[in-house]
Amino acid sequence: MLAPMPSDPPTPRSFDLAALEFDVVRALLVERLSSPIGRTAVEQLEPFADFAALQERLAAVQALALRLGDGGRGLPLSGAVEVRSWLPGFFAGEHVVQARDLADLKRLLRAAEHCRRWLLAQPEALVRFATGVADLQALVDELDALVDDRGEVLDSASQRLREIRREIQQARLAVDNAVQRALQDPDIKRGLQSFEAAWRHGRPVLQVKSDSRFRVPGVLHDRSSSGATLFIEPEIVVEMANRLSDAQAAENREINVVLADAARALRRLEPEVLAAVEFVARADLLQAKARLVHDDGFTVPAVERDAALRLHGARHPLLMQKAPPGGGSGAAGKPVPVVPLDVALGDPHHLLVVTGPNTGGKTVVLKTVGLLALMALAGVPLPADEGARVPFLGAVKADIGDEQGISQNLSTFSSHVQRIARCLERAAPDALVLLDELGAGTDPEEGSVLGYAVLEALVRSRTFAVVTTHLGRLKEFAYQHKGADNGSMAFDGKTLEPLYRLDVGIPGNSHALDIAARVGMPKQIVARARELLGVRDPELDNVIEQVQVARREAEADRKRTAERSRAVADKQSELEERLAEAIRRETWLQEEADGVVEHELRAAKAALEEHVQALANAPGQHGERARSMKDALDGLLKGARVHRRRLQFCHALKKGDQVFLPRWHRSAQVKKIDKVRETLTVEYGRVTVQVPFEDVSWLVPLDPA
Repeated sequence: MLAPMPSDPPTPRSFDLAALEFDVVRALLVERLSSPIGRTAVEQLEPFADFAALQERLAAVQALALRLGDGGRGLPLSGAVEVRSWLPGFFAGEHVVQARDLADLKRLLRAAEHCRRWLLAQPEALVRFATGVADLQALVDELDALVDDRGEVLDSASQRLREIRREIQQARLAVDNAVQRALQDPDIKRGLQSFEAAWRHGRPVLQVKSDSRFRVPGVLHDRSSSGATLFIEPEIVVEMANRLSDAQAAENREINVVLADAARALRRLEPEVLAAVEFVARADLLQAKARLVHDDGFTVPAVERDAALRLHGARHPLLMQKAPPGGGSGAAGKPVPVVPLDVALGDPHHLLVVTGPNTGGKTVVLKTVGLLALMALAGVPLPADEGARVPFLGAVKADIGDEQGISQNLSTFSSHVQRIARCLERAAPDALVLLDELGAGTDPEEGSVLGYAVLEALVRSRTFAVVTTHLGRLKEFAYQHKGADNGSMAFDGKTLEPLYRLDVGIPGNSHALDIAARVGMPKQIVARARELLGVRDPELDNVIEQVQVARREAEADRKRTAERSRAVADKQSELEERLAEAIRRETWLQEEADGVVEHELRAAKAALEEHVQALANAPGQHGERARSMKDALDGLLKGARVHRRRLQFCHALKKGDQVFLPRWHRSAQVKKIDKVRETLTVEYGRVTVQVPFEDVSWLVPLDPA
């Protein structure tokens, strides 16, 4: 029987965190932590290896951000302190726990328990975050009985400790009384340097003049630096001070016993305690992420398997930190705006070749795409507009920068090639590759063909990739291969200023000579360079420039149209609201008019009813007419439109519905409905009353005042 073929090993995950400045993200999160214990979780932050875990974390971030947005106080993390400086050593038997340690641990476990309970009362996404965390309230209660928050062992720690401390109080009182008696002795008073008692080496002493030693019998404990004062423990105090010292020694022994017992109990709960510590750190990190959404306007991305990468309005976090309100600082000290980036990778284009001038922002595009992809994979909100989508990647590789490999005796070009080779090793549909200045650093012709081959490999493997270059042959690549597209950094040909905007779909010019002239190269040098460049066909450059201008104008028109559309939509919404309000008021006025008619009919009936009733009992023709008149009045009321609608409304009521009682001018809750007698039992405040259907309205006044 043939042995089964060995399966391919899983593709290793690989992320160039340092090259893409992931520490910038960590610094953002550290600034938003609520406690020092979250710092370790931030330092360990990296892309998730498990897709389901990442989805749960993103959902928890979104739920917590919404909770903060609703005015919530957020996670109760106050009081949590760092304990991992001693806790691992304690569990390893290398650290003897002190009362201060237990106080710190108690505060942290209390915060963990508060967070756990708070999260379990929140939406499902936050409940899952706390699921599996042990309930340590009993341990917190035990530590509460042992030490206070300052690290003092409490009397409640043990019955023996309580008794010893009572003895200490009694012994100290006896010492104080004995010292006071000594201070009142006339012979002793004449030899004192000061009339206040002192303590030396844990013993009560009097401050005696050096030439009056004979006046104070007792034990000499110390001398002042000048020798003028002697510190003597009076012999009448010695016995009581001994009892105090014995009691204090017993207290220390009992405290050690208490701490040893607590240490043994803690070691039995090692897994639960360590898990609680990590839970607080993770919770602090979760809230720091949520604050990026609530405080900084970041957005929680959608991370999906086999999805495209879509970023709209993306900004690099470092530029957001550095840029003043007017922007950053560019060449010649001029302000540089932080221009949002729009980029899409996936069907149909996985590869984007970005060209354009130096100082135009090509490298920023690479770092922004790479860093935001890493942030999404680490469950961190993005500085981008709503709707950001990132595929679940197994690798984000980058060759950015031109550091020479001095320690490996490598040139700039060799160092680039090595990094590109490592990127290609991981090229796959679940990888993002970022290459800066592909083909540079060597002969342009050879660099072009090498770069061309690299692009072919990336397209063939369907790797998500963004590549920057100045080489003309690589600009043509996207036109010759499906799955690739051109992009350029916009440049204002009139002002010779970069616009720092990525335009997708067209290649860009390098504008090297224009930029050289702008940043200070001598005019004669630039003029000579233009002569040496010679005459070349300007048609392609002109076409590119015209396309870029047309694109900018089209974008400006699109923005103007969008603004007008929003204005029209806002106006339409306002008009619809006003129309709805007018219809409501018209309906109310019509009902009010019907109500007035009904009220007048009832008033007329009430005024005539007594007389009509008297006539109705009369014999003969008069009685018959009176009864006809009464029936006519009743018919008018029952035929009124308001009455019919009121009956329909009241018969459709259910227990718990709200109705309006015009007679009392207030709303009430329905408790019971009697459709036979046509009455309702309603409750308002603490009052329960029965009212006929006729006293009920289905309308609430628009202006109840």
